[in-house]
Amino acid sequence: MKAPWYERNTPLLEATRTELTTQYSDLRVVIEHGTFHIRGSFPVMDGAEVMDRFLIEIKFPFDYPESIPVLREVGGRIPWHEDRHVIPGNGEACPIIPEEWLIRPDYDSVLAFLNGPVRNFFLGQILVESGQPWPFGERSHGLPGLIEAYGEVLGTSDEHTLRRYLDCLSREALKGHWECPCGSTKRLRDCHLNEVKSLRERILPRVAQQAINRLDELSARQRKIQHT
Repeated sequence: MKAPWYERNTPLLEATRTELTTQYSDLRVVIEHGTFHIRGSFPVMDGAEVMDRFLIEIKFPFDYPESIPVLREVGGRIPWHEDRHVIPGNGEACPIIPEEWLIRPDYDSVLAFLNGPVRNFFLGQILVESGQPWPFGERSHGLPGLIEAYGEVLGTSDEHTLRRYLDCLSREALKGHWECPCGSTKRLRDCHLNEVKSLRERILPRVAQQAINRLDELSARQRKIQHT
């Protein structure tokens, strides 16, 4: 059986522990039943000022950093509702679309995750609690929001075009004779080959395939809701 990430990648484990202690002294590492967690009181900072605190748990997946950590607020303060960007069935927070995070160069930095998506998620919660709008804009819920997120990266708002690009990027090698994913019916080498190569530098095949799987999952969920 394959060992968990923190046993296979001890340099990353030590870097994660070091990053955590440099800025978040109220968060602690807990390895429980073979799973790496971060738990404790998370301060939402505005410069040097602590605006508020939230009790959190961050569960790191077995294959971290190839998959994004799972964030939960565990103090009972945030309702489990899509309007608060929390999955109703299990309390998982949605601080960022996973594939958006995995294409960042610092996707393996716990400090970048805490200072970016986690901090912004809770800042939004503070503002919404006080009757203000979300500070960074708000995407649509469910499948439309996912299409918006992927579309910002791929440069298209059409789901079918988006899927063609993701399918192309999910392949291990690009072939110039393929039909271009833009929909022109031209060969890739005669159309958007350079653009696809540029996207490929940021979006690895596994990330593109994960995006396809997520689109399929939400599409199936939406169809199920429509037929009930």
